[in-house]
Amino acid sequence: MFELARRYVRTSLVFAVLSVLLGMHMIAQRFRSTPQPLRWLPTAHGHLFLVGFVTMMIMGVAIWMFPRPKDARYSPLLSEVCYWLITLGTVVRAAGEIVASYSTVRVWLHLSAIGGLAQGLALLLFVVNIWTRIRPMGKLLQEDREPLPRKPQS
Repeated sequence: MFELARRYVRTSLVFAVLSVLLGMHMIAQRFRSTPQPLRWLPTAHGHLFLVGFVTMMIMGVAIWMFPRPKDARYSPLLSEVCYWLITLGTVVRAAGEIVASYSTVRVWLHLSAIGGLAQGLALLLFVVNIWTRIRPMGKLLQEDREPLPRKPQS
């Protein structure tokens, strides 16, 4: 496995653990004598899990598994930039949402929005970068070459 792919996968596992810990904290909040409203915690939990864990895992596996043809316009440097954008964006977004849950200061939500923009930019750049690596390899299966059966006419 390439170093960058390994870093994506390991970082995604860290985000999975953080997501589970935040989920456990949210459950514990319900058992307090005076439960606090969760406010932005479910959003932070969702972004840690779906972007931090699931999306980064998919990105790491894609970098690892998709072949790199010689004529592909793929840039390892751009994949590195995407890694840092999505990692820092996820940390900033989740931290902003977590702190905003316990604070009335709106700057935390603005910080969260900046993290979200970094996440979105990272995903868009990643798609552009990996697009040319998605192509058929080897022989097609027989069923891929045969036309679909026609529906019987009544």
